[in-house]
Amino acid sequence: MNNPYIDFHNHSIWHEEDVIEVVSIHGSQQKNKKYYTIGFHPWWTAAPLNAEQLHLIEYAYTSDPYCLGIGEFGLDKLKGANAEIQAEVMEQHLRIADKHKAPIILHCVRQFERALIFRRQYDDFPWAVHGFVRNKILARQVLDAGIQLSLAPHHQMSPVFEEMLKYVPLDRIFIETDSEFRVNIQDRYRIFALLRQKSVEEIKQIVSENFCRFYTDKWKYHDGSNALTY
Repeated sequence: MNNPYIDFHNHSIWHEEDVIEVVSIHGSQQKNKKYYTIGFHPWWTAAPLNAEQLHLIEYAYTSDPYCLGIGEFGLDKLKGANAEIQAEVMEQHLRIADKHKAPIILHCVRQFERALIFRRQYDDFPWAVHGFVRNKILARQVLDAGIQLSLAPHHQMSPVFEEMLKYVPLDRIFIETDSEFRVNIQDRYRIFALLRQKSVEEIKQIVSENFCRFYTDKWKYHDGSNALTY
């Protein structure tokens, strides 16, 4: 049986056949979804999370088998609250993730040095940074810290981005659309497969294996190999 396309991180479900979509939910936001992650995005979080917001994240992850992880949340030098608030909110998410060993989806813009410091403190559960577009040197640093990369190949990529896409180990990547819907997930797989001189089916197989490892505890429930224990 062919593996599905997996859109590892997006913001609006497309209802396409043969695609697994993981929708990013911000707080109590209501979106059409099946599989999803939940967190408080740094662009729209102006203060540390209160008890109700923290409970919302923890309850969704521990009670809903379709909530696969926590995120997106993180650090953004260009937008959102000041650096101190962003760091506090990030650590609030990380404490919940650490308690339940939940996978996290990280938003990070020009704050990788600080994010890697957090990673050294909270390294006992899976991390993925979504929308990674930086160079292969930074990619190596992130990968060496045990963080996966979610990538969004497209038709007009910079040489630096292409070089990084050709470099990253295939067992450490995911493919996403994020909120850019002009290029669908199927085309992104085709672009990436061409760069890596692989077939689309090979890339689908690799990403599916990566996905099952990353979300292993929750995904065992959905693939029928194990009962959910939360």
